[in-house]
Amino acid sequence: MFDIVYLLYDMLVSAFMFRRIYSIKCCGGYNMKWYDRYEQQLEHIFNTAKSRIAAFPQPLHAAGLTYAEAFNPVKQDGGKDYICCLLPFWIKDSAGITDWQCERLALANVYGMLYFFIQDDVMDGSSTSSWKELLALGNLLILEMFNEFRGLFPSESPFWDYYNGYVSAWADSVVNEGAENYFMTDPLRTAGKAGPVKIASTGAFLLAGKQGLISNIEEAVDIILMTLQMSDDWADWREDLADGSYNGLLSMIAGALNSQNPLTEELVEKAIHVKGCMMPYARIARDNHEKLEQLIPESIDLLGFHEYLWTQLSAIAESIDANRQRLLEGGFNYYLSSDSTNHLE
Repeated sequence: MFDIVYLLYDMLVSAFMFRRIYSIKCCGGYNMKWYDRYEQQLEHIFNTAKSRIAAFPQPLHAAGLTYAEAFNPVKQDGGKDYICCLLPFWIKDSAGITDWQCERLALANVYGMLYFFIQDDVMDGSSTSSWKELLALGNLLILEMFNEFRGLFPSESPFWDYYNGYVSAWADSVVNEGAENYFMTDPLRTAGKAGPVKIASTGAFLLAGKQGLISNIEEAVDIILMTLQMSDDWADWREDLADGSYNGLLSMIAGALNSQNPLTEELVEKAIHVKGCMMPYARIARDNHEKLEQLIPESIDLLGFHEYLWTQLSAIAESIDANRQRLLEGGFNYYLSSDSTNHLE
């Protein structure tokens, strides 16, 4: 009987299930005070970055401006873009830095964000631009980032040791996350690919002479980056399955299946929409939020951003589960009524 119900479920889901699930909008109905408070400052930061990029040699300035617009959270919705640009503003008061210092850190992080996104595109082969152009553009962006940082931190500052550590962790994650199955073995390490963003918060506490608080904020940002990666993995699982990229959600599904056979889209669909794997996945994000509330209870914006992430995952999981229950109940009714089973044989 369950095989028949699964078959009916697949027929129904193809008709209307996905339209409902994937139409959940990124920002609709969610509290975004952590963004709204800083929208004007963020627009100013991006305009400053774009004016500098516009002075790059041709044709790099055009490619650079295209990247800047694509990842501008004022114009586009995007989790990584938000935290890369807004992190200095979110921790400004707790660190105790000036407006000018906050803006310099945010601007440096924008350049750094664009640089690392270019690295991702080159490694993934996902850009239509030539590697030569992208690598040249990346070097100009990283120079701008270092120009900002050098104006804030002398060469003997521990800032540079922290930066080296974050980039080393990024490189390790890029190369080893799949082989070592980070999400299943050490999930916080999935934050490593976005780890360089932490240099802004670390830099802020160094500028304020509060180095003793850095480890606490590092852990908090790692937790947020882990949940952010979970959101990306949910959104990108089809693409990641197709090209073989590591994906935490797919890793969890593969572990539950405990099979030597590779995952297929059909198996993943069944795990998500029939077996309900998104509920435990969303609970991981909820548990992360509880950890953050203990770790940084006073950091309203950091907590607000993470709540925005985990409640989206939770809403998606609950929507899938509610539809699954309704469809299964409808499937039984359909199966038990008249001679409808003849149509399924």
